[in-house]
Amino acid sequence: MATRWAYREDIPYVRAVRHLPKWAKDRLPATYLMALDTKSILGVDDLRKTVHELSIFYDQHFNMAFPVLNHPLVLFKHVRILALPLDVFPAVRRIAKLLDIDFAFPKARPRQRMSSMPEVALVALVVIAVKLYYPFDAIDRHPSSATDPGVLVLDWDQWCKAQKEYDSRETAGGQLGRGNEIRVEEKDIFNLSNDQMDEYLDWFEKTWVDEERARNHPRGYPEQLLNMFPTGRQDAEPTRSTAQAEYQANDEALEQKLKTVQGQLKVRKIISDRDARTGRLPVNRIGSYYKRYRKVEELSATARSFHETAASLVAMKLSSLLVAVMQVEQKLIRLRKRDVEAEAADSDVAESQEEIVEDGSSEQTSDDSDLPMDVDRTSLRSDANVKNARGIKFVEESNNSDSLYSSNESL
Repeated sequence: MATRWAYREDIPYVRAVRHLPKWAKDRLPATYLMALDTKSILGVDDLRKTVHELSIFYDQHFNMAFPVLNHPLVLFKHVRILALPLDVFPAVRRIAKLLDIDFAFPKARPRQRMSSMPEVALVALVVIAVKLYYPFDAIDRHPSSATDPGVLVLDWDQWCKAQKEYDSRETAGGQLGRGNEIRVEEKDIFNLSNDQMDEYLDWFEKTWVDEERARNHPRGYPEQLLNMFPTGRQDAEPTRSTAQAEYQANDEALEQKLKTVQGQLKVRKIISDRDARTGRLPVNRIGSYYKRYRKVEELSATARSFHETAASLVAMKLSSLLVAVMQVEQKLIRLRKRDVEAEAADSDVAESQEEIVEDGSSEQTSDDSDLPMDVDRTSLRSDANVKNARGIKFVEESNNSDSLYSSNESL
């Protein structure tokens, strides 16, 4: 996304020096002018790393902190661009609350984790929520009620098809596409159509030709000769604002993508807890068999397409996104282990108290003596149900470190 902003000139990058007024150019040293006269292609992680380094610089030298990421609005935008069901929005916020992620820019440290950057952490949480509620495998999972998150099934094949059409919207009509001009090489010139050549020359003129300098410093060329090579397209038709037209076209393409993906959503078969207990086969709940990806090669075709699109939202490499997701998953695993240990400690305390009561007053009847015989009295004293009400489901890794699938256990 950030590289797209730079190439489409939504943010100044390619020859940013041309955006400076003349009085500023005359006063800046040559080294600063050369630094602003960027001509290289922006790397995938370059802008994100630069912003991160800039936030640390201001914190160290000026004691100034960047504002906290406005994550609700950014999260809604991510969910909309990715054409995901709205259940992802509250799920991400619940997981962030569990892990105490405040989406603030990190302080200066010797080593920074990839997930410490707020925009990266937000996208990693989106990926985790999608893997919990809408996994990429073909395992049947069933909610216990119609109000459970993840009750819908997302058709990932249809999602990939809609995403491909959305990505190629600007070049579908044989156009070069705004932002692709800087990638044109010498060998591509002979294969460009007339319209594509016009687009490239328009971009080249706007980016590299300094009309004011040509008028004031003609370098000895006579004006009659310069008039033979006028700048600007003579056959250009008057249209409305380019930015407004592009915004409307992008919004229409996104709406079409949303309709295509959301129209294919289906409802999972609901199996209540009572039916699951009486059934012969175990029931896989939402969030079970959570799969963790450690390498890019482990991604399926649909999973890779989604991860690449999610990584492009924050201008990061696919491998870097997998690292960030794994770091957040490790936090969830540690949180789950702490809850299990706390539940085991509470259970031991409850059992020891019961033994003391039974030894001291064996002839006294308990308060729950009138309960039916099939009721487990220990479960009534346990607060495991309270500790289990976290609102999400997550599973631990199995003992085999090479296995990507974990046991069918929910948080």
